[in-house]
Amino acid sequence: MRVLQRHLSEGVCDALLVTHLPHVRYLSGFTGSNGWLLVRKRSAVLLTDPRYREQAEEEVAGARVHIVAGRTMTAALAEGLLRRVRELGVEAAHLDYITFTNLRKTLDPVRLVPLHDAVEEQRSVKFPDEISFIQRAVRISERVWEEVLPLLRPGVREFEIAAEITYRQRLHGADGDAFPPIVLFGARSSLIHGQPSAARLRAGQPVLMDFGCRVNGYVSDITRTVFLGYASRRMRAIYRIVRDAQELGRSEIREGLPADALDRIVRSYIAEQGFGTYFEHGLGHGIGLEVHEQPTLSWRSSEPLEAGNTVTIEPGIYLPGVGGVRIEDDMLVTASGAESLTSLPRELVVL
Repeated sequence: MRVLQRHLSEGVCDALLVTHLPHVRYLSGFTGSNGWLLVRKRSAVLLTDPRYREQAEEEVAGARVHIVAGRTMTAALAEGLLRRVRELGVEAAHLDYITFTNLRKTLDPVRLVPLHDAVEEQRSVKFPDEISFIQRAVRISERVWEEVLPLLRPGVREFEIAAEITYRQRLHGADGDAFPPIVLFGARSSLIHGQPSAARLRAGQPVLMDFGCRVNGYVSDITRTVFLGYASRRMRAIYRIVRDAQELGRSEIREGLPADALDRIVRSYIAEQGFGTYFEHGLGHGIGLEVHEQPTLSWRSSEPLEAGNTVTIEPGIYLPGVGGVRIEDDMLVTASGAESLTSLPRELVVL
């Protein structure tokens, strides 16, 4: 909160309205599903509805709680919370058009100032307690992966394994899934973000599992590809390329390296092996309170990596009608390189 308030003191605007719930949680501790945080240069107010009266009083730190009943939060802002505010910053990437137009109309003559990355950049560098929560989430997901492997037998269905992942992560202390687990068998493993179906597992098929959980709001995100019974020569070759590409990314990641440069290093290697057109997503992304946050490891971002960034490294090759391989680890960028938060084996596993 203080970092943001110092930013406001530099004259960007008089106050900032934070409406993106992960940002509200990050700055104030509030975990409810309805809340806005008005940040001024020397104070802050959390606006929420009566359902969260007791919860907000328990959770919120560094801000006064203002319960809004019988009117909208936009109206509550207009009724005295914006005294001496002439320019109000808003989160450009997280405010829908209808809310923006309502704010502009109701709060007139206050001028709305769209701001970009006001909170995102601050969140991208993790504090030790944030890293600890991510590490705990990783440990839970890794334990579940080990428990799920024996369940991969001929005839089991994709959605059954996905359900086991969800159940077991909660059983071992997670708040819940980081995202709906991706479990794909055979040729369906080429669907980069495919959803589990009733497809049954057969010998010789790849099994792609991409999943994670939340601990105190912070996520893990892990992908492994294994094979039942045997792996064809073609899929073994693809697995080797992806494994080597991922190892290249893990070894090259370091503070100061532009994000797009790291993506380019790994992507170039896969292209040299003849599979460049089959790697169609970014190398990775930041993780924290959200599954996808800054920094973005792709051609989209030339921002240099910083010590304290927590990111995924997840190259993949996906052959339509044949199958896909992805290997994903969670990494902590350090001053001297990077530390792997993930400890699962990366060598080919045949069950």
